Amino acid sequence: MKDVQTYAFRAAVAVMIVWLALPVCAQVPSEEPSTRASVLDEARQGLTSQSVPPARSSVERGLYWYDNQYLLAKLSAGWKGFHMAGGDFPAGAGLNFGVGYDRSLTGADADRRLPNRIDLTARAAYSTRGYTRLSTGVTARNLGGAPVDVDGFGQYYEFPQEDFFGLGRDSEQSDRTNYLLDAFETGGRVHWRPSILDLGGGVSYLRPRIGRGTDSRFPSLEERFISATIPGLGPQTNFLKSELSAAIDVRDNPMLPRNGGRYAVTFAQFDDRELGRFDFRRTDVSLQQYVPLPNRSRVLALRAEGVFTDADRGNQVPFYFHPTLGGASNLRGFREFRFRDENSVLLGAEYRWQAWWALDAALFVDAGTVAPTRRALSLDTMEAAYGVGFRVHSNSAFVARLDLAFSREGFIPLLRFEHAF
Repeated sequence: MKDVQTYAFRAAVAVMIVWLALPVCAQVPSEEPSTRASVLDEARQGLTSQSVPPARSSVERGLYWYDNQYLLAKLSAGWKGFHMAGGDFPAGAGLNFGVGYDRSLTGADADRRLPNRIDLTARAAYSTRGYTRLSTGVTARNLGGAPVDVDGFGQYYEFPQEDFFGLGRDSEQSDRTNYLLDAFETGGRVHWRPSILDLGGGVSYLRPRIGRGTDSRFPSLEERFISATIPGLGPQTNFLKSELSAAIDVRDNPMLPRNGGRYAVTFAQFDDRELGRFDFRRTDVSLQQYVPLPNRSRVLALRAEGVFTDADRGNQVPFYFHPTLGGASNLRGFREFRFRDENSVLLGAEYRWQAWWALDAALFVDAGTVAPTRRALSLDTMEAAYGVGFRVHSNSAFVARLDLAFSREGFIPLLRFEHAF
């Protein structure tokens, strides 16, 4: 019986092999098989025989128009150097509008790689909540043909409704107040960009002033807090700011990164020029990494950031120079400037995938904490926020994003026109 089963099994396998081989044998031509060169020639002839390119539908033409950023280019190109411009205001400033002016003083050629190119820029912007920014600058690019830029700048800004909840991670949402920050800054910078490295330095004179907030929904800062507990709330001073920076940028496309990373550190010294009470140093560290997942339509974006301040003996760091967490760019899910202290740490991750060629969806999580000293920074005290987002882009540049963020303090939708990171 066993021999009969074995024979039947072998016969079934043989029949199956013959059945599978029949289609293959039927497709084998009688003549010699084609060479690789002949196959390529036939493909070229097939392509050249299409004398008329395939016509695009009206929808495809519209998408092609957008993909090449024709519309955006027309809106931003402007007329004789004038164009629309934003104010780079903090979140909560309301709708903003403004005008910019850009002109090369060395000719009409738009190539920014030209040696000894001189550029003039100016901006004026205003928001529906009274935020104002005026700025101007002159930049000498590629001096002597080397990757060296030198620029002088000046700006004035008034932010009349900046939020303040108190100092430290134990601050309460119910203590929300607002204040006016009015500042003028002028100075110069130099940047050297050999290959992927960016080295910079600069000096500026800064005159910040604190005033009464104009947001009628919340009390002004001085109505709930006293100057004895909030450094910088009392007498005002001016600062001389000195800064050094270094960055390595190996992102494949800074406008829409999908691979590589950027690693930067900035050191700044603030010298109190009037009162001698607010001399301090500040260090900013920013690490970003983009990991492409299979077929590059999915990306894991990671970041780690830290801001650390140190005041000289007998001095303090003004509260308006403290690092903050919360808002549209970090610790989403909490209000802008929700947490504030002399030191901060932020971690973040986004899983992005291509839902459509012009739209990415994303899942994100942020975690961060603040503390009066570096030793007090702890992972155990981190606040967390999470959510889902959508990113609109062309094939080569980011356009806008909508983040739906959640935290223990509720839900916040965020519509912004710059990357979170």
